[in-house]
Amino acid sequence: MILNVLIFLLLIAQERQMALASSLYIEKDSLKLTPGDRAHLVIELEMPARLFERIKGSRGEDVDLDKTILRFKDDTISINDGHLHGQSTLYFERKSYTIDTEKKIKLCKGCEGLGAFYLVSLSMDKNYYHNRLCFDLLQTLKLFHLQYAYSEVRINGKSQGIYLILQRPQDWALKDIGSPYIVRRGRGERIVDRERFQKDISKELKRNYHDQFLSIYRIIHEFSGEELYKRLNEVMHLEDYMRWLAFNYIIKCGDYSDELYFYLDPQTKRLRIVPWDYDDIFMIHPHEGIKERNSRIAPSALIFSSEDKLDVKIANDPYLYSQYLKYYSSVFEELSQDRIENVLVNIYSDLSPLFQSTTILKAVSTDGYETSPKILRDELNDVYQFFEGQRMALNNKLPK
Repeated sequence: MILNVLIFLLLIAQERQMALASSLYIEKDSLKLTPGDRAHLVIELEMPARLFERIKGSRGEDVDLDKTILRFKDDTISINDGHLHGQSTLYFERKSYTIDTEKKIKLCKGCEGLGAFYLVSLSMDKNYYHNRLCFDLLQTLKLFHLQYAYSEVRINGKSQGIYLILQRPQDWALKDIGSPYIVRRGRGERIVDRERFQKDISKELKRNYHDQFLSIYRIIHEFSGEELYKRLNEVMHLEDYMRWLAFNYIIKCGDYSDELYFYLDPQTKRLRIVPWDYDDIFMIHPHEGIKERNSRIAPSALIFSSEDKLDVKIANDPYLYSQYLKYYSSVFEELSQDRIENVLVNIYSDLSPLFQSTTILKAVSTDGYETSPKILRDELNDVYQFFEGQRMALNNKLPK
C-alpha cells in the first residue's frame, strides 16, 4: 500500500515537473520577428505565349524552354539550355526549372556567379521555408555548401510566386571544387540513381570511382565493429555522414535515404556528402512506416529511417552506433537555441517581402493550401517551440 502511494506521488511530481518545463520553453517563444526591408530578387523569363500555356497545362511532362530569355538585375541573358525540373512538381501548375545561362548571375555582392541553377517552385514545401531552414542549419554544421536564395519568378510579366534559386550539386562539385565524381544515391537495391564525372576522364578512373561508392555497401556486409568503422572511414568521411544522419533524426525528416549526393573530395580522395530536398520534415513516421522501421532497427535507436542499408548497419552494429551517438551529441549541441532563433529570424526577414505582395500570394495559391504573413509567423514560432521540445526530450535519451 505504501509503495503504491509513493509511486502515485512520484508520478504526480514528474507530471508537474514536465508541465513546468513545458511552460518554461513556451514562455521563451519570443522570436520578435520583424519584416525585412530589402527588395526581393526577381527573375524574369520571356518565352513564346504558346510555350507558357503548354507548361502551365502539362502534368508529368518535361518541356524544353525553347526561345526563352532571362532577365535578372537589369541584365538580359540568353539561355543555353532550359527545361522543367523535378518529378512530383511536374504535376503542379507552378513548375520548377533547370536553367543554364550564357552569362553568370550573382545572388549577392560577395557571391560567386552561377551559370547554371535550379528554379525550385517550392510547391511541395508548405509555407516555403522547410528547405531554407534545413539548408541554413546544415550550413552551421558545415554540411551544406551550395548557393541559394529566395526569388520571385515572373513569366511574360506575370508573377509565378515564390521560388528558391538553388545551385546544382554537380556544378558545385565538378566545377567549383574540382571533384572528379558525384553520384546521387538511389533507394533500396538501386544504389546508384545517377552519376557524373569530370570531362575527359578515363574509363578506368570512372570505373574506380563508381566502385569506390559501391564498396560502401560491400564493406558493411564483410566487417563489423571497430574494423568496419575503419574500413568505411577509408572510403568516405564517416563523421560527415553520421552528423547528417543525426540532423535528419532531430528534424524528423521522413524521406532522406535517396535525397543525398556523394562526391569525391579532391584533397582527401574520400567521399563526402551533399544533402538534398527537405520538403518532408517534422514527420511523425519515416517514409517506410514505423512498423517496418522498427522491424529493422531498435525502436529506441536515434536514427529516424531504415530505408538505407548503411543506416541500418550503423543502428545495429554496437561499435558504429556508439560512435554515431558521439557525433549525434555534437550536432545536438551545435544546434543551440541562439542558432535556431537566428535562422528563423533571418528566414522571416527574407520571406516577408514576398509574403507582403498580394500578387505573389495569389500566384502561389495554386499550390493548394492557404498561406499568409500571419500563418508564416505562427509556423516559425511553432518551429522554435518544436526545437525546444526536441531539446528537452532528446537530452534525456542521450547517454551521459
